[in-house]
Amino acid sequence: MSLLYSLSIAGQSLLTYQDAIDVTNKNISNAFTDGYSREEPVIADLPARSGAYIQDIKRISNKIMFSRYIKANQETEGLSDYKNILDQVEDVFNDTAGSGFGAALNDFFASLNDIAVNPGDLTARYAALSKAKVLVGRIRDSYSYLTDIKEKTNLGIKDTVDNINRLTEKLADINKNLKFFYKSNPDRYNEYLDERDRTLKELSSLVDTKVTFHEDGTVDVSTAKGFSLVIGINSQSLSYSTDGNNNPVIKWNNTDITAEFQNGKLGGYLKGIDFINQTIDRLNIFTTQFANAINTQHKAGYDLNGNPGTDFFTSDNGSSTIDASNITLNFEDPKLIAASQNATYPDSDNTNIKAIIALEDTPISGLNNQSFSEYYSTEIITPIATETNKTDNLIKSSIEIRDSLDQQLKEISAVNTDEEFINLTKFQRAYQASAKVVSVTDELIQTILNMI
Repeated sequence: MSLLYSLSIAGQSLLTYQDAIDVTNKNISNAFTDGYSREEPVIADLPARSGAYIQDIKRISNKIMFSRYIKANQETEGLSDYKNILDQVEDVFNDTAGSGFGAALNDFFASLNDIAVNPGDLTARYAALSKAKVLVGRIRDSYSYLTDIKEKTNLGIKDTVDNINRLTEKLADINKNLKFFYKSNPDRYNEYLDERDRTLKELSSLVDTKVTFHEDGTVDVSTAKGFSLVIGINSQSLSYSTDGNNNPVIKWNNTDITAEFQNGKLGGYLKGIDFINQTIDRLNIFTTQFANAINTQHKAGYDLNGNPGTDFFTSDNGSSTIDASNITLNFEDPKLIAASQNATYPDSDNTNIKAIIALEDTPISGLNNQSFSEYYSTEIITPIATETNKTDNLIKSSIEIRDSLDQQLKEISAVNTDEEFINLTKFQRAYQASAKVVSVTDELIQTILNMI
């Protein structure tokens, strides 16, 4: 083997191990970089025993584990955002904190007892109207709080859709760069693979998708039922709007796919909207049945002036249907409370007010043959508590699975600084050995040239 040939091999070795040192240094410097996957130089022999070279810079990852993490993250984020909405709804009807109207309902019927004791007592009548106002206020506040939660959730959905579109556009651009650097620049290629995975993680926290990985590292992303969001270097945006009932509508190429989304922040928000709508419906049913029952019985009596009773409650917007959004008292004059069923003795007969009091425990057909308090408890309060507890348990299980997968991914892909320092020492020694060969060979060549 000639000296020049030895010098060539040693020079090639210097370059190879310098690159290996650079890869190791990059790993060490990114040891605490979120989403960075460690790289490993693959050193191979050159043909004809002409030295060694960096055949590839291998990015250490596990595609199957990563896919499982994406799925678990979608579920966890969806449940967490859904639970957040449930907590807000639960606060609306928290009687122990004074935000529900169960106590106000009981106080209203209790105040009527004082009128039954003395139908002509104006103080008792004023007190009853005051309690009725409190009850109406609590019902309307509940409705207002629910609609406010819904409105803010809708804003969250809009922002989420905008972020989804931003990330799918970004993925399409990453796909373009992956195609460009595939097998031509391993270092840049791996950087885009890391950026791809970080983007997929962020996207998975927003929406449930299916991800298809290709040999060149590019990905196709679609909804769970196959509506494409990213294909190659192209992306398809989602659009957000609301319908006449202020419910969110999400479209893909003018196709309504709102029902598609079950997980991720978007899925959690949409489930939250559905639950809010159900709660508002139940609240409206309660209010309508309550107002109609009281009004019907009140009109069967006579007020303190001896005139037939009028509606106790009415709507403030002229609607023929009284619900939680419009219920209000029909009068302010305590003399108009129709406590009597005898026009001749309106200040002493308590028959009608007792009939109104009896409605407190009367099964109402429009409330599934339950009393007002029973319906409030079983159809409004209980479903909220049940759904909240169920979701809370699901979250705990989902978080455990996601965190376990995340830990396994880190064990595979994360940088172990101790291991990298060992590799760095190994490559430095190899570099020093190659440098020594270059130095000795150079000295021999100089000696031979001087002899000549």
